[in-house]
Amino acid sequence: MIRNEDENMVKTWLKTGISITMEGPDHEKGVRRAFSNVAQTVTAEQVTELAKTLEMMSTDNVTDAQITTTEKVILEK
Repeated sequence: MIRNEDENMVKTWLKTGISITMEGPDHEKGVRRAFSNVAQTVTAEQVTELAKTLEMMSTDNVTDAQITTTEKVILEK
């Protein structure tokens, strides 16, 4: 939980996910792969390693990765 005194709100982390777009001979317009239950503190290095692993297991190349974090926000008066 993070308290932001300037804005009088409390944030609580709920979840993080990664969405990776891959393109290749069978997916010329791209295909998106989604991963749930990712650690709150996922690093760029970890996302890069995931992308490399996915590329090793297919003929596609990773073209994009998005990290989405969901937080609960409580506004205090």
